[in-house]
Amino acid sequence: MPTDIMWVIGGPQGGGIDTGANVFMRAVARAGYYVIGDREYFSNIKGRHSYFMVRVSDEPRGGLLSPIDVLVALDAETVFTHFQDIKRGGYVIVDSSTFNTKLDQLQYMEDELKERLREFLSKAGIEPTVKGIIDYLRSNGVNVLVLHYADLLQEVRKRLHDVDLPSLIGRYSNVVMTAYSTSIMGLPIDYVFKGLEDVFTGRRGKLLEYNKAIVEVVYEYAKPIKSNITLTPIKRDVRAIIINGNEAVAIGKILGGLRFQTYYPITPAADESTFIEAHDTVSLDPVTEEAKALEKAGIVVVQTEDEISAINMAIGAGIAGARSATATSGPGLSLMVEGVGFAGMNEVPVVITHYQRGGPSTGMPTRNSQADLRFVMHMSHGEFPRIVIASGDHREAIEDAFKALNWAERYQMPVFHLVDKALANSYVTVIWDIDKSKLKIDRGLIVTKDENDYRRFRITKDGVSPRSIPGLGPVFWLTGDEHDEFGHITEDVVTRTEMYEKRMKKLELADREIPIEDRARLYGPETADITIVGWGSTKGAILDAINMLSKEGYRVNFLQLKMFIPFPTEFVKNVLSRGQLIIDIESNYDAQAAGVIREKTGIEIKHKVIKLTGRPIFVDEVYDSVKKILKDGDERIVLMRGP
Repeated sequence: MPTDIMWVIGGPQGGGIDTGANVFMRAVARAGYYVIGDREYFSNIKGRHSYFMVRVSDEPRGGLLSPIDVLVALDAETVFTHFQDIKRGGYVIVDSSTFNTKLDQLQYMEDELKERLREFLSKAGIEPTVKGIIDYLRSNGVNVLVLHYADLLQEVRKRLHDVDLPSLIGRYSNVVMTAYSTSIMGLPIDYVFKGLEDVFTGRRGKLLEYNKAIVEVVYEYAKPIKSNITLTPIKRDVRAIIINGNEAVAIGKILGGLRFQTYYPITPAADESTFIEAHDTVSLDPVTEEAKALEKAGIVVVQTEDEISAINMAIGAGIAGARSATATSGPGLSLMVEGVGFAGMNEVPVVITHYQRGGPSTGMPTRNSQADLRFVMHMSHGEFPRIVIASGDHREAIEDAFKALNWAERYQMPVFHLVDKALANSYVTVIWDIDKSKLKIDRGLIVTKDENDYRRFRITKDGVSPRSIPGLGPVFWLTGDEHDEFGHITEDVVTRTEMYEKRMKKLELADREIPIEDRARLYGPETADITIVGWGSTKGAILDAINMLSKEGYRVNFLQLKMFIPFPTEFVKNVLSRGQLIIDIESNYDAQAAGVIREKTGIEIKHKVIKLTGRPIFVDEVYDSVKKILKDGDERIVLMRGP
């Protein structure tokens, strides 16, 4: 029987949720399973409810499911928050010490959620305690497995004589509960040990033996308990890695020969830069010859005082000839507007990786959004060419980050790489089979020798001028003002028009040269009765839902938009002009990508499915939405799943 389960661990922020989930993911991945993991958390350092969802399957999957098969509850709030999402026949693992906790005692739970739960429990006649919910779950066919910490910790005390028992409770409960869940699913203990070894490295290595001993106690303790879920190890002859979206982008930049990265700490972008700092030389094959030659040189990563400095330093490095990039989120990008305009005027190659999160203003810093598309397409006053690319999964994030550096230098313009939070903070199994022959660094048109009559902004047929590097080539001038071919300030009407058109011509060149597969992709049959349109992190959930619909006899395909500037107008128009039902799915209010499609092709998408909660779009939400539109003809559906 195929394996496809949703495992969720929840508890207080700072309570080791990430550690428990990472041990679990790596344990099951070592056993040959594919994983997708998503971390959901409040913008709070410690205390608020945090949870980590992991989908485990024996085949590659793209998105998360909303019904839960196994819920690992580290505290009472997790039980209250997620009990309505557990499927019949699923499992809840809970500590008996939480039984008497009342709903009103949960100090960190938001008042609105408390009130909704209070109303539900009252109408259903359920006692507003963990025990009351457990009784309710059991009566509805959910298996509740109760851990008795007191007994378990006595066994741990016997094995770990030098560990202070009170601190053990707080420090190791995540591993205890995680190991209990893997035990009841029949995962051999050796794989859990491997998961621990993957997570407890470096300074954390001293905790490894403690955790292994605890896992041994837990496995012995849970031996009598068996579930109807079996994680039997699968042998696979593939090379794979588990990475999140931040790490994927960082790997792509490293392989692409990045030399200079700036950032100001902001969620969820900062993790990319810290990963580059820790892994600025990577031993992963394949790498380009240039990246290999520069491997020992490393990458300069600068944490700046603010985002204004971050963009300006990155631009300065680009002018100096370094492959340069910056990474930011939300309000950080707003502060970069003027700097990006300077880069546009001076045709500076620079990559801006923008991690979309909930806005406006501070908004929801740790939640997902796709509402910055229009802003990125038009930010900064005036008009100048830019490339805007959006990744749909982790593999694409690696490839797009690599290519963005090439495009920035080949076309001498800012390149925006869009990654939404749901992709940045999600983990997935990536098969490491990247074709080395395709990883070619393109530095563009660079002059390194003095030339007579050198003109940095020479008017050329395709708009690309010869770029000089200070100290290695001829002298040139830069200014934020309009300028002539040499770079000298001018307001002459003819020169202004010529320079304006010269800059914009580069988009025509990019439109001709960049392959269509880097700009838009069609999945499924060429002609279909239903076409779903989406971009960014919606990709995986849409593809999985299409597979479900196809098995029911529906002819469905998926148009993934990747590049918004230059927009693949003819390709999109060709796909969407076949008379089929078209459904757009996005995580923003205005269905911004659908608006871009209408602007560029004249095609209006009537049916729109949107999500504004900041939570990821689930596979079953896509499936249910398509079925509802087919049945009722809804033109706008707002998705709400996920606590």
